[in-house]
Amino acid sequence: MFKKVLLYFLFFSITSGPATSQSFVKTDALLRLVQLKDKHAREKQLVEYFEFNFKKIPINNLDSAKTACKNILFKYDIENKWALLFWIESICDDRLSRKSESENDFIRAIDASGKNEDHFLFYIFLNYLAFRQTEVGNATGAISSYRLAKKEAAKMDDNYMQLITDINISDVYYKNNFYSESLSYLDEAQAINTYPFKNDKRIKANSERLEVIIDYNKCENFFRMDQPDSLKKYNAKLNRLKINSRKLFTYKNRTSYYVFLLDRDYKNSIKLINALQKDSLYRFTNLDKQNLADAYFKNRQSDSATYIINQLLADPLETNHPEIKFHQYEILGEIAEQKNDIRQASLNFKLALQQSEDYNNKLSQVGNLSSLIKIDEIENVHNQKDEAFERERIWLLFILFVALFTVVIIAIVYWNVKQKRHYENLLFTAKKEELSFINSHDVRKHLTNILGLIEVIRHSKNKEAEFLQSEAHLFYSAEELDKAIKNISQKLDD
Repeated sequence: MFKKVLLYFLFFSITSGPATSQSFVKTDALLRLVQLKDKHAREKQLVEYFEFNFKKIPINNLDSAKTACKNILFKYDIENKWALLFWIESICDDRLSRKSESENDFIRAIDASGKNEDHFLFYIFLNYLAFRQTEVGNATGAISSYRLAKKEAAKMDDNYMQLITDINISDVYYKNNFYSESLSYLDEAQAINTYPFKNDKRIKANSERLEVIIDYNKCENFFRMDQPDSLKKYNAKLNRLKINSRKLFTYKNRTSYYVFLLDRDYKNSIKLINALQKDSLYRFTNLDKQNLADAYFKNRQSDSATYIINQLLADPLETNHPEIKFHQYEILGEIAEQKNDIRQASLNFKLALQQSEDYNNKLSQVGNLSSLIKIDEIENVHNQKDEAFERERIWLLFILFVALFTVVIIAIVYWNVKQKRHYENLLFTAKKEELSFINSHDVRKHLTNILGLIEVIRHSKNKEAEFLQSEAHLFYSAEELDKAIKNISQKLDD
């Protein structure tokens, strides 16, 4: 299902790749990349840069280019320089058709990034490995690699990486006829591609194109599951899109002839597929050839079906996996049986059985790995719940501490207020007693003296002489009384 599109999104979505140059090591691009401060951006762009350029460098210049890159990586002491150098070696060995050495170098690159616990680079290499394994029909290895990649994405809590991995895993399941599992992972990817994860800038930037891939992959599954209503629904979604893309053009037309096939309209299917084979905008692949052969066979054009199938069987293993060859031999067996060629039918069914055995062995291993992925997902959910519980526990402890601290502060304030009131009461009592003392000793003393002298004057026969004799005492008592009253007034003001 056009896996290369997914790798394009994975490695080219954040920033555009560096420009090519006739002289690989004389450009400033590599020097700019190794000096990037963001580690993830640096590693992603270096992997992209080396792949893009070493696939275009003339073979005679590979050694000098490798040496130049090695010198730069060591000069700037790039953290994962050995992993990147093994990656370069892998690309070069592949260019030189040294497949075994290329695989070994690639495994060493993965191992080097894993030892450094670099989750990001480890994730990228695991996806490349899984992509290679899918291309050669190694479903077990691909699922295993994607399983590890998914765990790395979960460790980094990266929604975009998890989305890409879900789509890739669904593709492996689709190619091995696990259609329900494939749709399940596509649903997971679709959920990530919608709210609330669209805040991720990479998802937001590629949301529409990712939706196209998810919808097309769902069409593929519904076609294999013989569900025309679901197929028509997603085919209509693709046809409503206005993106000017060769891939979308291919998706729309391929799913359109799928609709004809499920409607048993084989004549129109054959007509449309043959027309697309001549259309330069359409990417015609062996998948279309296989579907054309099926349409010919079901339309009782056995010679045309046999011709195409024999062409497909001549293709190398990389594009002709056991599950595909099983179907091809099965059709040839049925055609021979219709022609009463029992010997040829028996031979073809025997070959189909051999492919079926290989295929079934792979399916059992894929099923086991599928269980492991589910266990990983459950474990990841459990870990996330543990982390959420730990965060909630910390918040609860913090809230309890704040509450306890608040209670202590309130208690201290309350105690201080209470003590203050107590001392104020004591002070008030002391002041009141002091005023009572002044009132009883000073005010009343002098007031009594004045009243006593007035009473003496009032009952005297010679009041004038008595007043003159008591005048000094009256003035003294009056002044002392005034002082006592002023003293009381001052204390009341205080």
